[in-house]
Amino acid sequence: MQKIKLLFLSGCVALFMNGCELINPDEQIPSYVYIDNFTFTTNLETQGYASSKLPDAWVYANNEFIGAFELPATIPILAEGATEIIVYPGIKENGISGTGMIYPFYNPYTITRNLIAGATDTLHPATNYKNSSAITFLMVERFESSNPFYSVIPDATLTTTSDPELVFEGNRSAISYLTETVDTFYVQTSDPLFFPTIDHQLFLELDYKCDIPFNVWMKCKTVNGNSIYDEVLTVTAKDYWNKIYINLNASLQYFAASQPESYGIEFRAINTLDTAAQILYDNIKIIQSK
Repeated sequence: MQKIKLLFLSGCVALFMNGCELINPDEQIPSYVYIDNFTFTTNLETQGYASSKLPDAWVYANNEFIGAFELPATIPILAEGATEIIVYPGIKENGISGTGMIYPFYNPYTITRNLIAGATDTLHPATNYKNSSAITFLMVERFESSNPFYSVIPDATLTTTSDPELVFEGNRSAISYLTETVDTFYVQTSDPLFFPTIDHQLFLELDYKCDIPFNVWMKCKTVNGNSIYDEVLTVTAKDYWNKIYINLNASLQYFAASQPESYGIEFRAINTLDTAAQILYDNIKIIQSK
């Protein structure tokens, strides 16, 4: 009887161990890729200066979405051998940390690597703008020889500076000086802009440095000659040059029912400081998808 009990217990233990192996099989060891940052290049004359702010990488391996990762990152991939890896450049839409997205106007980086389980491979993703069959530049302004903005009110104006301590890139940047008395800044694009319908993507790219916040507005002139305005975004103060990607599609949707004829971009600010303040702009681009 004792032998029968021992055999029964041994059988239960064996079944339990086999059951554990079925429930928890050996886990696959991932391969890894390390990405530090993106390299971004442009055609200076037609696409403006190559400034970018790409904090995230959206990664696919063999057409499977792996995830979105804040850079730099070491990324686990459950694959071995020849693996096609696609890395999409990610931005923070409207400069807001919680609104990561793939930037639709930059090309993805594609490469095939021989991945080894447990080993780390380093990628150096490069990107650039999509070609002219996919996107259109409606504005590329570096302020080197022109200034497409005029002052709506006779207060603080937007001029250009060649001071190397202030210029972002090239020889000039745009600047506005505000004081305690000349404290209101309100400029608008001089020429009408013709934007696409709401089924196209539309972004404003902007490099800026500012002592005070400023507001981005869109103006819509309707076929009846009326003007309608929409506040797009408040941009916070930065004591260093910063890049922002501003999605204009919500404003396009807001204006859609009013029979738009043309548009304008506006920058507005009020200096509430007890001291003088300045706002600097450069490398302004408006880009639409086709």
